[in-house]
Amino acid sequence: MARARVPLRSRGFSLLEAIVTLVIVALIVTLLMQALAQSLDLRGRLLRHQQLATVASLQEQWFRETVSSSMADLGDGLGRMAGDAETLELVTSGPLGDGGLQRVRWSLQPVRGGLALHYADSTWDDLVVVAGPLRDASFAYLDGALEWSARWEPEAEAKDVLPRMVRLQATTATGEMQWLVPIAANPRVPGYLRPQDAASGL
Repeated sequence: MARARVPLRSRGFSLLEAIVTLVIVALIVTLLMQALAQSLDLRGRLLRHQQLATVASLQEQWFRETVSSSMADLGDGLGRMAGDAETLELVTSGPLGDGGLQRVRWSLQPVRGGLALHYADSTWDDLVVVAGPLRDASFAYLDGALEWSARWEPEAEAKDVLPRMVRLQATTATGEMQWLVPIAANPRVPGYLRPQDAASGL
């Protein structure tokens, strides 16, 4: 008598194998998500740093442009440059407002925790350029003898009506800030503008 053939049952995944596979996939996904989160966090920090660096560069460039283009105007005109450790007033050909010569004012004004850098001209009454807080902030002026001074207020008959250089230094939350700006204009009054009886006049 012939024996009946029993068909072979196709073998699939067992419950244990399915669980192990799911655990491995979950670990891989977790690692990938952590790597993606770290990458996005790093990208965000780099973008914030780049934005802060761009803003700081624009602030310094604005200060440099106005100060380096200082003009040695006469005292009865727009006035000569004058300044101390907290305020700097000058006549410049590069103001923020309308073009042309204007008298502008840079000042360090108190805020909570330190000082802030402000700007003003005939168009803008008061603009906060560096909100701060800036610590130990001050202006300084390099005279003809190459010595730094905390005050610039030349006398009426002084030959040097502009300093050789203006310095703004301060301590910020990210480190030291030191802006050195040479004055492009000739810091001496030309001889033909001096009285004829002066020793160096015509």
